[in-house]
Amino acid sequence: MLVNFKRIPAEIRGMIKGKVAMVTGAGGGVGKAISKRLASEGCKVVLLGRDRAKLQKAASEIGDKKNTMTIITDITKEAEVLSAIDQTINSFDKIDILVNNAGIINDPVPFHEMTDDQWDDLIKTNLIGTFRMTKAVIPVMIKNGGGSIVNISSVLGIRSIPNVPLSVYGVTKAGVIMFTRSIAVEYGQYKIRCNCIAPSTIRSSIIEPYLQDEGAKKLLESTFPLRKIGEPEDIAGAVAYLCSDDSKWVTGTVMMIDGGISAKQ
Repeated sequence: MLVNFKRIPAEIRGMIKGKVAMVTGAGGGVGKAISKRLASEGCKVVLLGRDRAKLQKAASEIGDKKNTMTIITDITKEAEVLSAIDQTINSFDKIDILVNNAGIINDPVPFHEMTDDQWDDLIKTNLIGTFRMTKAVIPVMIKNGGGSIVNISSVLGIRSIPNVPLSVYGVTKAGVIMFTRSIAVEYGQYKIRCNCIAPSTIRSSIIEPYLQDEGAKKLLESTFPLRKIGEPEDIAGAVAYLCSDDSKWVTGTVMMIDGGISAKQ
């Protein structure tokens, strides 16, 4: 079910109005939903990603050329990250929000069969990319008098799933959680908040083929207490809350957006 933002009361939509947000991985399903949600609430949104076509499509769906911009950025490369920061400040003067959403996942493979390239890709994107964006944004936020950073982790950063060998992916997402807590403690004195969202299964192009089989779909949904998988908009709503003044005393937290599955395991 898609959220109709026009039906959200204006006073709620305006809670982060005028803030400047950078969203990494904005061309993917969750990143696009986050970008749309922040834009709908009055943010100026900078969409970052490596795929120009996907970014342009996401920006066109937002439809506000004045208050959105796309920047082709590989977050694992320092020069491209710094360029994205400079372009954002040149266009919008400040950065209030950073959503470290970009991430990759590998096909399940036993750890002892993984290659260096496989785990290097996971570490570079999921951890080092998050480090680079955060490091580049913090001085800007300190100068501005504060800001909000939201990192996207995973329930696999908290627990493993039997028969699903994703050890290194899980390690990178666990690292994102500890990084969130460390940044929250270290930079709270500058009024910079840092929080983390840990989703479970979210509808995406990766799992969509499995949902075409009604039996497989019902089996997957039955594992969740709410009897359904998550939608990208579920993550977007949590991000909007964590970026708003409603959460002004929330930092260093990990928000489980998982249909209740962590409560039973």
